[in-house]
Amino acid sequence: MYITFYTFLVFFLVSWLSQLESSRWLHNLSALINAALFVVAKVDKHARPVLIHCSDGWDRTPQITALAKIMLDSYYRTIEGFQTLIECEWIAYGHKFADRCGHGNGVNDPNERSPVFLQWIDCIYQLFRQYPTAFEFNEMFLVRFEIIFN
Repeated sequence: MYITFYTFLVFFLVSWLSQLESSRWLHNLSALINAALFVVAKVDKHARPVLIHCSDGWDRTPQITALAKIMLDSYYRTIEGFQTLIECEWIAYGHKFADRCGHGNGVNDPNERSPVFLQWIDCIYQLFRQYPTAFEFNEMFLVRFEIIFN
């Protein structure tokens, strides 16, 4: 049976989109961005302090706090500020990069693997796509960060 390239491409695309939907990736990105927007509204519009602590504090906490900071303060949308943000919210607070990415000796538990940092980078990318002039860097800068940390 002869399958045209177009038929193959459509099949591949439908399959990929189906897998994307079943992963709930876009739903999770939306939830993270909405959580950060909630924080931004409390801090910026209502001048209220906010305490963010999600379950164990390793994963969702830095995602939400770092997203809120990048939304609130243009400094974090500069190259220097973005690097500072990663140092403060991810590295200094001890995010489990080795466990979540599956790198390092003795890191074999698949239950510990999770694309937490990649999700955050994708959220930043979504913000960048909507407001490209608000950022000093571009998507290639984000790709390099993702490659380094994952």
